[in-house]
Amino acid sequence: MTTSIALSLFDTDPAELAVDAVVIGVHSPGEGADSSDLLLASGAESIAAAFDGKLTATLALLGATGSAGEVTKLATLGAVTAPIVVAVGLGAEPTGAAPAAETLRR
Repeated sequence: MTTSIALSLFDTDPAELAVDAVVIGVHSPGEGADSSDLLLASGAESIAAAFDGKLTATLALLGATGSAGEVTKLATLGAVTAPIVVAVGLGAEPTGAAPAAETLRR
C-alpha cells in the first residue's frame, strides 16, 4: 500500500490556514537562560499571538528545549484553525542569518 503526502506552501497567515498542522521553528535559549525562554523562528509571530504570548512557555512545560531535531506537538484547542502546532527544534539561533538549509531540511 502506498501513502501519498502533499506539501503546500502559502503566503497566508498561518493562524488562519485550514490545514492538519502548522509547523513552526523553535531555537534553544542562549547560555544561562531559562528553558522557558525559547525563541520562535521567523514566521511564527501570528501563531504566538493566537496563544496570547504563552506559546513558548507552554512548549517549555511540554519539555521543548529547541534542540536541533527535537519535535514537540501541541493541541491548539481552537487558538488557530489547525488542530495541532508542531514545534521543531532548530538549535541555537544563528547570529545575523537564517538557520542553515541543512538544519531546516532535517
